[in-house]
Amino acid sequence: MKEVVHLLSKISGIKKAEIQEIAENFNSDNIEELTSSYIKAFSANAKIDKGLLEKLIERYKKISDIHEQNSIGYVTFLDEEYPDVLRQISSAPKVLYYKGDIKLLKNEKNIGVVGSRKPTDYGKWATKALVKDLVLNDFCIVSGFAGGIDSCSHKAAIENNGKTICVFGTPITKIYPANNRRLYDDVLFSGGLIISEHDATEQTHPAFFALRNRIISGLSSGLLIVEAGVKSGTLITARYALDQGKYIFAVPGNINSINSQGTNMLIKDGAVMTTSVTDILFEYGYRPETANVKAKEESHEDLSIDEQKIYELVRTYGQCTAEKIAINSDLKIQDILAILNILDIKGYILYDGFMATYFTR
Repeated sequence: MKEVVHLLSKISGIKKAEIQEIAENFNSDNIEELTSSYIKAFSANAKIDKGLLEKLIERYKKISDIHEQNSIGYVTFLDEEYPDVLRQISSAPKVLYYKGDIKLLKNEKNIGVVGSRKPTDYGKWATKALVKDLVLNDFCIVSGFAGGIDSCSHKAAIENNGKTICVFGTPITKIYPANNRRLYDDVLFSGGLIISEHDATEQTHPAFFALRNRIISGLSSGLLIVEAGVKSGTLITARYALDQGKYIFAVPGNINSINSQGTNMLIKDGAVMTTSVTDILFEYGYRPETANVKAKEESHEDLSIDEQKIYELVRTYGQCTAEKIAINSDLKIQDILAILNILDIKGYILYDGFMATYFTR
């Protein structure tokens, strides 16, 4: 059935529901027994005839040979390994080709990280710092393998012993950009995953790179945008994420920087302003672990008596303001405000300047 679905996915005009119906009713594992008339009986719009089908079967054999030689697997939209989050988006790919750990597709803590192909030093620094802490909090980094922020995010994940998924806009057999050959190898060696909706026989088209953005956002529970101009292709990914109902995080930047105009605009439009991993974890409801300070579970040895007192109040209420703590303690409001900031820095709570929040994993 899987081979039939794979073959049918190459036919123009055929719908997923029709592919499923044909595959379920076709009583053979031999794709050469398929006929164009059988296919047309289920799909009136399928652009297929006897001659086209014969060529398609020959092409399918070529695809299979090349992929086998390069250890490339595939999953169809009907397979269990195909992630539900991707299946739910509009125009979800019928087939995904992959190399690496396919289980990462269904990781619940996948987050997209995208941005400018020509980042500033600030953009590179922000990417490395945020990815480092995201990996520490068990997120898998999803990006597009392009130069700039994409490559920086993949590398930062690997350097911090994390996992990463590369979504290609080309067939997996074509490494683009070519100078990412080492990164390609490092992703696989570190247990990461490389995927594409394009088979080895397809000619790369510029439109493929914009289309792959829907897969980046589709696989991710949220999307972090580090640097982007107002006309950046990165904003296409942001629109996909918005349409898919995903969290959108944006790193603020210099108002004079072209690379920050897009991210600053996103923040004005409602994206979560992200200056640390805490801003991301707050939206997900996780207690943070950062590269500097891990969240404490039981031991409070580094807390003063007053800090412990306030920590226990926040823990009891789950969420509360400094005013509420003042009502339920003998501490002065200015001392409470200072201690809330200290507890946030130490990783015990999240404090945004108004509301203190206790987090459990």
